[in-house]
Amino acid sequence: MISLAAQEKNRRLALTGVVAMALLSSLLWAGVLDADLPAKQFLTLHTTLEVAAIVVAMLGFGIAWHAYTEERPGNIALLGAVLFGTGLLDFGHTLSYTGMPDLVTPSSPGKAISFWLPARLLMAVGLLAIALRAWQPLKNPHTRHALMGAVLAYVVLVYGVILFRPDEVPVFFAPGEGLTPLKVRFEYLLVAIYSAAAWLFYRQSRRGAEFNATDLFAAAAIAGLSELFFTRYESVTDLVNASGHVYKIVSYYFIYRVVFVDSVHQPFDALHQALSKERVRAAEQHSFVRTLDLLEEAVLELDRRGRILSANSGWWLLVGTAPMIDTSLLAHVHEEDRSAFELHLVGLVSGQKDEFRGRYRFQTHARPEQWMECRFVVERDDDGEVTGARGVLRDITKSYLQERHITYMALHDALTSLPNRVLLEDRIKQAIQQASRTGNRVGVCFIDLDHFKNINDAYGHKAGDALLLSLSQLLKDCLRDGDTLARWGGDEFVVLLPDLTTADAVRLVAQKMVEAMRQTVMLDGLSINATFSMGIAVYPDDESSGDIDSLLAQADRAMFYAKSQGRNNFQLFADMSSKGLGKKELYIQTRLAQAIRDQRIAVWYQPQVAAQLHADGRSRLIGIEALARWHDADLGWISPGSFIPMAENLGLIGELGHLVRRQAFEQFREWRQTHPGLTLSINISKRQLFATDFMLMLLADVERYELDPRSLVLEVTESVALMDVEFAEDRLRQLSSAGFTLAIDDFGTGYASLSQLHELPIGELKIDISFVRRVHTMEGLRMTQGIVSLAQALRLRTVAEGVEDENTAGVLRGLGVDVLQGYHFARPCPASELSALPLFMNGETQAG
Repeated sequence: MISLAAQEKNRRLALTGVVAMALLSSLLWAGVLDADLPAKQFLTLHTTLEVAAIVVAMLGFGIAWHAYTEERPGNIALLGAVLFGTGLLDFGHTLSYTGMPDLVTPSSPGKAISFWLPARLLMAVGLLAIALRAWQPLKNPHTRHALMGAVLAYVVLVYGVILFRPDEVPVFFAPGEGLTPLKVRFEYLLVAIYSAAAWLFYRQSRRGAEFNATDLFAAAAIAGLSELFFTRYESVTDLVNASGHVYKIVSYYFIYRVVFVDSVHQPFDALHQALSKERVRAAEQHSFVRTLDLLEEAVLELDRRGRILSANSGWWLLVGTAPMIDTSLLAHVHEEDRSAFELHLVGLVSGQKDEFRGRYRFQTHARPEQWMECRFVVERDDDGEVTGARGVLRDITKSYLQERHITYMALHDALTSLPNRVLLEDRIKQAIQQASRTGNRVGVCFIDLDHFKNINDAYGHKAGDALLLSLSQLLKDCLRDGDTLARWGGDEFVVLLPDLTTADAVRLVAQKMVEAMRQTVMLDGLSINATFSMGIAVYPDDESSGDIDSLLAQADRAMFYAKSQGRNNFQLFADMSSKGLGKKELYIQTRLAQAIRDQRIAVWYQPQVAAQLHADGRSRLIGIEALARWHDADLGWISPGSFIPMAENLGLIGELGHLVRRQAFEQFREWRQTHPGLTLSINISKRQLFATDFMLMLLADVERYELDPRSLVLEVTESVALMDVEFAEDRLRQLSSAGFTLAIDDFGTGYASLSQLHELPIGELKIDISFVRRVHTMEGLRMTQGIVSLAQALRLRTVAEGVEDENTAGVLRGLGVDVLQGYHFARPCPASELSALPLFMNGETQAG
């Protein structure tokens, strides 16, 4: 394609040339060219000009015809055919001129004109057709031969009529009179056709045509000017006639330029550009290869037999050998991976697939097992036949081993190297799928070590970890090859027993593990005897749907039942069911998750009042505790003591706590508008407190409901706060730093020491209800007094819960308790009922 700048330049030159030729042709009307030449000299001039025109026409034809391909525009083939026919007719015109040897019939001006006009008509019509046709390839490759046949038929017809039927040829020239009117009109017709073609070509050049429309415009325009000369001459030997022939040669020159540029010059330019691009591509490929060498990646070319045709230096660096020829790639593949690699390679070179990739082990001089990441693509020739393959290999040994190690760590416990929950659940899933096909059973055993916390407290965490390692090995020795022992967390383990033929088979394995645990474990000279409680659930006897969570939950419930039976034993869920045990718990468990999702867990509230009364004897409301309540359509009210521990065990406590917290915060925001000094107490469970996202979610809720953290009291039990003092202290300090008040709930039921209480950032002690109920006994009174004195020494506020009468309230006031809570003031109730209480409506609130 010719550039726009080049087109503009050529158009200006062509237009200038046409204008110049037109100005020269004005001499025709000035009479300057009316002079005659001697006949002999004119014959020589005429013959020379015509031979030159014929040579140019035939050269143009030869280039256009023989350089044609199916991708080239058909217009060039048409132009070549027209040039060939015009050259043949011009040859007849040359031989028919006066003074030339007779060609069948005597030579004469009329005979020469008879050849001239058909030649010019063929050229004019041909140029017009080329201008009208889209510049694109022929739809049928045989069309050009049909065009050539039509042109030759036209030439033969002209020759036949002029040479063999001269009487039928019109008279175009009368001796002594000059040109006939018919001849002049014919010439003007040619001028009109040339002008139309010239106008079309000029318009196409202005529109940025993809071909050399500018030279075709010049050729058609100058050919039209040439024909004007042949309307004016009176003698066949004058300068007017000679000038017309010169203009014709100039027109032929521009036509030749079109053929040469399109068929020779442009293809050579395209070839030059292609070669330049190829050189650039070769340089880029060389740069790519050098870059690949820097990356130590191997690039290979293989033949159909899998032998290496070429390889970059990265390959020889990877295999650690000097470059060799005629070597097989399969010889370097690890023998255990060779068959799989060969299978993919055969599929590639046989044409069954276009690409394959994967990770395979190779044998190199550096390492007997070197992991490579490979990608191979098929190589084909122009006919689509497979010639071989090309591939890239990268050494991934280090990253692969790291990846495998990370995967192992993600699926195994860090301490015992036993499978963790993720891997265990996957194996349970596979075992259930296999059992559903074979009809066998799958046993799941949930194990919890008895009193393991006492061992940690007595001997330290290192001894506890060592005991876990020893016990895990003891349990593994009791299992079959296909069984799995996994660490569930802390002191909990799960045993998977697949492919059990009978449900009783699990009892034999369980009894074997119980007997193994009777051994005394020696740790650094210490004799330790440990026991466990184990619950067992069997698929499909206990859980037929194959739900893994349900199967584990049933084993977990059986384990808790084993603990209730005195520990150091195992219980089957099937035995519990046959005894009618756990049915209600099972029902509650199945409904609990749905109740949380449907937000059917309600929040009730119980007021907290200042121990010191108003001067008029009225109680002062200072706080409210939020309590979760659940009413089931079938079972009625379900005790929080039942569903809250169950939510803990099922991992639903986070969702439950979030639901309760949001409901309480939304209601508390409304109450704070009328009771700005009110505080809200919320219970926080063990799993909630230790959850990694607890702080973020709590702070997000506080911000969402626009609450002041200082108005919120977070209650944790004494046992939870002291479970892991170091971790609990960090988490409690985070909450305290955020502005929350921390309270120890059920204080007195645990084993907190004065030093531990001093370390924890708490602000409130909540005396357990068991002490409040015994406050009327001497022993109970002394114990409660001790708790209050301890709180006062640590500057902690005290809250007594379970106050059911005024007598108890008076005793607690006398002991110095700060806040009272219980049925004596109000029972837990919905927010609407609490808002209607006189205590709430009339009581003043103060900051706690």
